[in-house]
Amino acid sequence: MICYHEGENTYLRLDKWYNNPGQINISVPNSALINSVTLGTNGYKIANLNAKYTYNGKEKDEEISVKANKTATVSTINSDNISFIETGGKSGDKSYITSITLTYTRPKLDATLDEKGENVESTISEIVGENKTLALNRTFNPSQLYTMCLPFDLSKDMITEIFGNETKVYLYDGYKNGELSFSIVKEVKAGMPFLMRPEYYVEQPTFADVTVRSTTAQTVCGGEWDLCGTFGSLELAADGTQLFLIADGTLAKPKADSRPMRGFRCYLKKAAGTVNGSAQLPSVTIDGETNAIKTAEYAAPTSATTAYSLSGMKLNAGCKTANGGIMIINGKKFITTNR
Repeated sequence: MICYHEGENTYLRLDKWYNNPGQINISVPNSALINSVTLGTNGYKIANLNAKYTYNGKEKDEEISVKANKTATVSTINSDNISFIETGGKSGDKSYITSITLTYTRPKLDATLDEKGENVESTISEIVGENKTLALNRTFNPSQLYTMCLPFDLSKDMITEIFGNETKVYLYDGYKNGELSFSIVKEVKAGMPFLMRPEYYVEQPTFADVTVRSTTAQTVCGGEWDLCGTFGSLELAADGTQLFLIADGTLAKPKADSRPMRGFRCYLKKAAGTVNGSAQLPSVTIDGETNAIKTAEYAAPTSATTAYSLSGMKLNAGCKTANGGIMIINGKKFITTNR
């Protein structure tokens, strides 16, 4: 699948090359259903393009033929995936696509879990039970590290369907000899705090047919540092006894006037009876790889402009960490360094 330019126009050209036809695959989470897909062409036509999908448990295969500067719609699909394949018999057969319009139906929601919402625990207590469909009001970017805590089990199939096959999930093993240790797991139980590195960009993911089991976020004890989950928003301590994780992998402590953390996340907390925050933050080991997460102190800001980390923490513009980090200011991402 190659993207071409002709003047101001951009199009995809699917070529048939021997036994390797060009192909576009479109899928939505299994909880949703594709209703229709409309393809538009440029000055050329769509030739020998087939639409393949599953309808009521049976494989469907529809041939599409469209003139130049026209559209073709495949409707009444009712499937969570569809593929468009160039099936011409020679290398000269090509399909020229300028637009793809997708309509789909999402399941009826029992609730939306809002990372910025109030009284989140009350909302969760009202939906405890089986066969719930929930949306999480949060956005995930590929390959970035996120802290999470959910009131339902997250199965292996659900992780791959929503976030991608290459998504990595980590549980906390504990703290020892100056290191925080995490290991890869395939699934997570309700209420457990964990880290996740998704493969896909996902906006407001929907979780269908889940059982809401936990109304209380859990804490995993780990020696000197515990990993604490939270469903609702939380004000972190600014004395170094509580640390949060920025999505680019920077571990930091909040400033005194910028302590709120959004919900459905987790944070590190000094265990009771241990010495308060030290100048040196712990290093981190994920699946045997030390320093997979950068550690840094949170330095003083150089301006008062409001900014946020990718994990939802309120920051200040110009605030830098020893190893750099990513901030969002006025809707734009900025990479900071301490140079």
